[in-house]
Amino acid sequence: MFYIYTKEKKSKVKFSVNLTAKEVKDFMGNNLFLDYPELNKDDYVIVESNEVFKHPTYDSITNTIREMTREELIEEEIEIQLEPGEIIKNKKLIKVPKPKKNEKYLTWNRENGTWEYDSQKEKDDYFQLVDTLKSEALEYGFDYQGHRQRLRIKDLIYMEIAIKSLEISKKKFKKDLKSTWYFHDNFGMTMSIEDLEDMMFSGTMFIQSIFNTEHYFKTEVEPKDLTKEEFKNKINELHNLVMKKVGGKE
Repeated sequence: MFYIYTKEKKSKVKFSVNLTAKEVKDFMGNNLFLDYPELNKDDYVIVESNEVFKHPTYDSITNTIREMTREELIEEEIEIQLEPGEIIKNKKLIKVPKPKKNEKYLTWNRENGTWEYDSQKEKDDYFQLVDTLKSEALEYGFDYQGHRQRLRIKDLIYMEIAIKSLEISKKKFKKDLKSTWYFHDNFGMTMSIEDLEDMMFSGTMFIQSIFNTEHYFKTEVEPKDLTKEEFKNKINELHNLVMKKVGGKE
């Protein structure tokens, strides 16, 4: 397929010939202008292609037809798809730099031609981060005398059962018996009623400290790149304060 374009800034297809190069040679004597003797070949550019250019323009330097650049389209007042940060002013494409601060939460307002800060998106992401760190902390539990103790509902129930069993034994047999408690690392520790109560109280207070930490970061701290270590340190800080007030073991 051959398209014959005019040599203009906004080039147009003057006519086309739906033949192959071989067919043009065989049937037209290699003369695409055979049916248009009145046209001057030098005023046109022949392009062999399966499709036409969307916005063709004549390039006088290379004597070829090509697609207009975005800048050329703007000059000719042809509508183009603008990227974020781009505006058109006085037929010129202008790029508005994206501020570096809080870049992640800046959105481009095409109507106003300005970068706008999405504080709600930042807050939502920050709250989601806090929720994730809270969930991870609850999943881990806490360290009791160097051993990890998880604080799932079933763990607390087992603690309560162990305490209750020792209380029954003490009431029934008048003896202060002890029970072996196994931590997450399978370490067994011999514990009395008071030891189990202390661990259970410390554990429940630790859970409360996790939720207090969530509240602290959501209400007293501006959205930020909160780290797991920072969240954990705040939990320990609040937990230690509570345990110190009640005179418990840390």
